[in-house]
Amino acid sequence: MSGHKPLSILVALLLLMLAGRVVADPGGEWESGSAAFASGNYADALSYFELARDGGLDSPAVHYNIAVCQYSLNDYEAARETFQLIARRFPSMQGLAEYNVGLAERRLGNEVAAQRQFVNAYRHSDDEKIKALAASQLTELEREIRAAWRGFVGVQVGHDDNVALRDSLGLPAGVSAESPFVDLFASLRGPIAGAAGLELDSSIYAVTYFDAEDYNQAELRVGGLYTFDSDDWRLQGGLYLAAGTLGGSSFNREVNLDLRSTRYFDNDSAFDIRLRRDNVSSAQSRFYGIEGSRTRLDLRYGWYGINQALAIRFGLEDNDRLEPGVSPSRQLLKLNYDFAIRDDCHLESTISWRNSDYDDIDVPRKEDLFSVAVGLVFAVSADWLISGRYQYSKNDSTDPTFSYDRNQLTIGFQRLF
Repeated sequence: MSGHKPLSILVALLLLMLAGRVVADPGGEWESGSAAFASGNYADALSYFELARDGGLDSPAVHYNIAVCQYSLNDYEAARETFQLIARRFPSMQGLAEYNVGLAERRLGNEVAAQRQFVNAYRHSDDEKIKALAASQLTELEREIRAAWRGFVGVQVGHDDNVALRDSLGLPAGVSAESPFVDLFASLRGPIAGAAGLELDSSIYAVTYFDAEDYNQAELRVGGLYTFDSDDWRLQGGLYLAAGTLGGSSFNREVNLDLRSTRYFDNDSAFDIRLRRDNVSSAQSRFYGIEGSRTRLDLRYGWYGINQALAIRFGLEDNDRLEPGVSPSRQLLKLNYDFAIRDDCHLESTISWRNSDYDDIDVPRKEDLFSVAVGLVFAVSADWLISGRYQYSKNDSTDPTFSYDRNQLTIGFQRLF
């Protein structure tokens, strides 16, 4: 990383293009700072530039040179703040400033935050040089991240007014419960020594309902994931073992095959095909009905704009279980929209529709599940996120016993490491 420095070579151009009034600097602080900067005396240059700023010189060039001096003096936190100020106040320099915020985040060891800034720099800049540098940084970061262990921990607390009739489990109809809950999700991924492109991929999920303990769940999933990248394609294949509990009792055992192919277009959109095959067995005889297989095919298109992102997903699911009541065929259409209110605050929204056909039961039925969700995600630091989310679901069934409404409200805390 020793070669990654702010683009100080552009300072002279900035003086001409963005700060023509610099020659009117009161007291000569600007000229003194420029001379000290040219000689490599960044500490004196910083003092002079700050005097010029405090004396009324408020051009983008003086703020930029202050940030470059801070970075050169290894004060990466101060440099980050100054570059962020430039990105907010001077739209013509937003891409350049965000690129340098990314460099400061890398120096501070905040790889995820650095990735986010390089993506923003690519989107916000019209300068092909900045776009190329941002893309290069993202490629290098991706390589470094995949060569290291990384993880995620998330905790959510909330309230669910229809616990039993969950969207994806074949739980009994006509019995529902209202309950506060807490859930935990954690994942850990890292390279397997001596196997290029192969990673250990693991996750654990658990949810506890305080007033409906029969529906407490937990699942552990461990496997290997292989990734191959070319210029425009990413190919991934994973094989996993999973085990779960329901109501404190062993529930299921699974072998999961996960194949994925992603095609990137011009760095602002991607098309994704994903095929998953799950072989499911019951952990106890009383759950025998879940045994069988589940096959899922998903097609997804994502577009990533300057401050927003849009994803459209179409999915097909086929179940072949021993119990027809938990063996539907399904179609899913989902729309996700993300809008950046600020760099540290995103609005997330989802609308989805799912059709389920239970053709093999004694009285066949059809169901249409409509869901809408909206939430806010705040980045309180490079590694910590806080989120709030509300989801409403309505299931219409040809058998009224299976029709229901559901409201779920959650507050979450997430940590990247």
